Amino acid sequence: MGVVIEKVVTDRFEMKYAKFGKGERTAVILPGLSVKSVVDSGEAVASAYKSMIEDYTVYLFDRRTVCPQGYTIKDMADDTAEAFDVLGLKDIYIFAVSQGGMIAQSLVLNHPEFARKLVLCSTVSGITEDNSKVIREWIKYAEEGDEESLDRSISNTVYSDDFNEKYGDFIVKLISGASEEELKRFIILAKSMDGFDVTDRLGEIRCPTLVIGSKADKVFDYKYVAEVAEKSGALMKTYEGYSHAVYDETPDCLKEVLKFYDV
Repeated sequence: MGVVIEKVVTDRFEMKYAKFGKGERTAVILPGLSVKSVVDSGEAVASAYKSMIEDYTVYLFDRRTVCPQGYTIKDMADDTAEAFDVLGLKDIYIFAVSQGGMIAQSLVLNHPEFARKLVLCSTVSGITEDNSKVIREWIKYAEEGDEESLDRSISNTVYSDDFNEKYGDFIVKLISGASEEELKRFIILAKSMDGFDVTDRLGEIRCPTLVIGSKADKVFDYKYVAEVAEKSGALMKTYEGYSHAVYDETPDCLKEVLKFYDV
């Protein structure tokens, strides 16, 4: 697929990204929270998004390599905007999922000059006691060093029951084997969502926006995902029967994204 993995290096941080495609348009994927870097699976991501490679040059961004204690979603958004600036990216078609969607909301609110269109999938505009239960469970397992329970919980909640029945063991095997440093980084990234809340600013988003969610999401209740669309005035695409990773499970999610980009 011609995937290139590189780093943005600034005075403050290093950030890995994967790049693929040869199109004139610039697209950026901001992935969700993960134990291991999604960028290291760049070939698999490029394969899943191969329908974009003729029209788009696609960048898949990680968080910064070394994450300090107290790192916040706003910090991530500011770092990502700086990475965009270093790479000279502009008029970007953004596709952001879960925690990546939180980063994207902060980014377009505080650095609106970068985004041309925005798609937010399976994400929320604020973290509350009610919608953070699954994240707190993941943090607990990671702090205890219980990676087996962490990996199984991620698979069971991110994916639907039907999907897990077919592929759950493979998913757990795929994400297992994290190092101690990767678990520490995961904890910092997971805790970064504490206090995140841009709900009252959603009306300030100026770029055309599409929100995608599933009513069976087991990480963030659908009502909180739908709230993002309602308060930002975005279009809303709703699925039934899929869980948090509706972007992986449903065969037409990417088609909906590209259709929105082309409008």
